[in-house]
Amino acid sequence: MKMNQKQFQKLFEPAWIGRMSLRNRLVMPPMATNYGSEDGFVTQRTIDYYQERAKGGVGLVIVEFTCVDSPVGRATPRQLLIDDDRFIPEFSKLAEAIRLHGAKAAIQLHHVGRQARSSVTGHQPVGPSPIAFPGGELPRELTPSQIAGIVARFGEGAERAMRAGFDGVEIHAAHGYLISQFLSPLSNQRQDAYGGDVENRARLLLEVIAAIRERVGKDYPVWCRLSAMEFGVEGGITLEETQVVAQLAERAGVDAIHVSGHAVGPGRRPPMAQPPGAMVPLAEGIKKVVSVPVIAVSRIPPELGESILQEGRVDLIAMGRALIADPHVPQKVASGRGEDITPCIYCQTCLDSVVSREEGIYCVVNAALGREREYELKPAERPKRVVVVGGGPGGMEAARVASLRGHKVTLFERDDELGGQLLLASKPPFKDTIDTFRRHLADQLAKLGVELRLGERFTADLLDQFKPDAVVLATGVIPFVPQIPGVEGKQVLLATEVLAGAETGERVAVIGGELVGCETAAYLAEQGKRVTIMRRGPELATKVGPSVRAPLIRRLEAKGVSILTGVEYEEITEAGVIVRTREGERRTVEADTVVLAAGAKPNTDLLASIEGKVPQVFCVGDCIEPRGIREAVEGGYRVGLTL
Repeated sequence: MKMNQKQFQKLFEPAWIGRMSLRNRLVMPPMATNYGSEDGFVTQRTIDYYQERAKGGVGLVIVEFTCVDSPVGRATPRQLLIDDDRFIPEFSKLAEAIRLHGAKAAIQLHHVGRQARSSVTGHQPVGPSPIAFPGGELPRELTPSQIAGIVARFGEGAERAMRAGFDGVEIHAAHGYLISQFLSPLSNQRQDAYGGDVENRARLLLEVIAAIRERVGKDYPVWCRLSAMEFGVEGGITLEETQVVAQLAERAGVDAIHVSGHAVGPGRRPPMAQPPGAMVPLAEGIKKVVSVPVIAVSRIPPELGESILQEGRVDLIAMGRALIADPHVPQKVASGRGEDITPCIYCQTCLDSVVSREEGIYCVVNAALGREREYELKPAERPKRVVVVGGGPGGMEAARVASLRGHKVTLFERDDELGGQLLLASKPPFKDTIDTFRRHLADQLAKLGVELRLGERFTADLLDQFKPDAVVLATGVIPFVPQIPGVEGKQVLLATEVLAGAETGERVAVIGGELVGCETAAYLAEQGKRVTIMRRGPELATKVGPSVRAPLIRRLEAKGVSILTGVEYEEITEAGVIVRTREGERRTVEADTVVLAAGAKPNTDLLASIEGKVPQVFCVGDCIEPRGIREAVEGGYRVGLTL
C-alpha cells in the first residue's frame, strides 16, 4: 500500500480550533492508559507514551480523561488528577514533551459520575438521579449546591491545564460519564432545572463551559466531546437532541465539537465487526448545525479520513487505537510508507486492559506500548547469525526485530505459508483483521531481507550447516486430546483441522468452551451447522476479555448454538457424545462430528535436541506455554531486543 502526502492533501492541511493552529487535521483522541501513579501524578511512563505519539506526526494530542474532583469523580486507581495545584509541575513536563515535537497538547477534563466504583473511590457514586449504571452501584443524587461545586472544579481544572502549558482543554461530556449522564433521559429523571427537556439536561454542560471561560478567558481553546447517540437501548440520547446540545454549547463558547457515541450495556457485535467510520454520519449530523470545527472518530483509516475531509463532512479526523498499535501512522503516511504501518486488529484488548490491569494498558500487536523508553530499537553491538524456527506471530516478530537491529536472520517454517496459529485464528467470523496483521508481518520480513525457508523443518542436523550464534524457537503447540473413550473415532476432528477446512457433518458437538471452542462453534454455525458446545466448567470463554466475550456468547445464542456447561464426558460414540450433566442426568448429545477444542500443550521436541549445541537458545510464544497473540508478539519483540 504505497502512500504519499499528495494523496492526503486534506489530511495534512493545517487547521484551527479557535485560536490554536494545528499542523494537520489528525487528532489523537483521549484514551485511558492507567500509566499514572496511584496518587494521580503524571509519570515518566506517561510522558514517554504521549511523546512517542506526538513524535509520530499528529497535529493534536488530547491527553486521556483527567479527574477534576477526586476521589468521588475518579474512574480508575491510576487515573490522572488535576484537582490540586500540586499536579501542575508534572503536567507541565508532559505538555512540554508533546509540544517539543510540533504537536499541540490538550487535556480532557472528566468526572466519572455514577460509573464510579466504591472500591476505587471509597465513596458511593454520584449522579443526576438515583439510577444505577447497568451492573454498577446505586448512585446518590447530586444536590444543586453539589452540582455547583463540581462545576467550579471543572473551571479550576481548566485553569491548571492552562498554567501547565496545555494549548486547550476538552470537556468530557460523552460515554456515559457525569455530564453525559445529565444529558441522557435514561440516567437523568430530575424534576428541577437540571432535568426534563434537552435544554435543562444540557444545563450542567453549559455551566461547566461558562465556569471554564471565566477561568481561562475567551481566547483559550475549549471544546467538548459529545456522545451523539446511546446505542443498543430505547429512550437514550438521540442525534436530534445532540444537535440541540451542540448548538447550545457553541453559543456558550466552545471552539469545536468532538463527536463520539457509546453503547449502554453489553455490546451486541464483536469489536472486529465494527465497520470503518461507523460514527462518521453522527459527526456529519452535528456539523450540519454548528459552525465550529467537528472532530470525527471511529476506526477511520487514512484513505477514508482523506475522503471524508475532501467531501467536507467533518473538519478533523481522530485516530485512537490505530495510534496505540503504531504511534507513527501520520509520519508513515506522509512519507509514503503506508505498508510499514502496524495495523490495529480492533480486538479491544487495550480497552479491556484498562480495567483488568493495574500496571496499565497493553496492545496485542505493539509490544512497545507503555515501554517506549525500555523497548527502543537500537542497532546491535555485534551482528549475529540468527535462526528462527517457526513462522507464527512470535517467530515473525522475533525475526523482524532482530533484522531491524542488524542481525542476519533465517526463518524456518514447516508449512508453505507464514502465520502459524494466525492462519487459523483469522477463520472465524469477523476475524479478518488478524490476517491483515499476519500479512503485515510477512511483508515486513520480505522487505527486511529475512531469509525464508518455507516448507522446511529445522533439525539439530542443520546446526553445522548454518552455525547460528542464536536459535529462537517458536515451534508452537500440539493440540491436547482429552482421554475420553471413543476419542480416536473417525468422526472426531481437532478444532485446528476444522478451521483449516476439514468437512463436518450437519450436527456438530464441540468439546471445549474457551476462545477456540467458542469461535469454532461460531464458524460452524455460520455455515448452517447445528452446533452444541460443551465444557466441564460452569461458564464459556472465561479467559476472554469482556469486550469480546459478551458479543461472542450473544452471537452463539443468536445462531442457535446449544450451550452445555458443567458436564462430564463419559464416551464418544457414533451417535454423538455421552455426557453427565451437573444434575446427574446421563444423556447423549447427538452429533455426526465431534470437534476437540480442549486446549494444547507446548511443542518442545526441538529444544531438547539443540540445547547445549548453540551459544544462545530462546523460546517464544506457545512453545513456552499456550497463550495468545499478545504474549507471542511481546516475547518475540523482547527476544529480538535481547539478541
